[in-house]
Amino acid sequence: MPLVDIYLSGRKYTISCEAGHEPRLRELAEHVGGRLRELSEGDITGSDAHMLVLACLLITDQLFETTEAGDRPRVLTPPPAAKDADRAAAAAAVEAAARRIEDLAARLERA
Repeated sequence: MPLVDIYLSGRKYTISCEAGHEPRLRELAEHVGGRLRELSEGDITGSDAHMLVLACLLITDQLFETTEAGDRPRVLTPPPAAKDADRAAAAAAVEAAARRIEDLAARLERA
């Protein structure tokens, strides 16, 4: 698996990802970094881990606001014609992303 260096709040994190997903990982990191910058420019202060959690909550809130029913983000919902294998793959991807976020938060707390 390729390793990608991303930077959040001036700190470097080396994250592994599937081959070919490096540009997307950098794009996602830039989005999270932007939210962290927005928070730090306001009156909000805290540890890196605290700020990361706040940024993740803001991003998730924005994602949930795009839902029709309010309980599942559209971007994570497979199209109606999707097969069970597609749904399972989507669920696995969401779980993997959640694990990566939890791992990143744990690393920030230890730093």
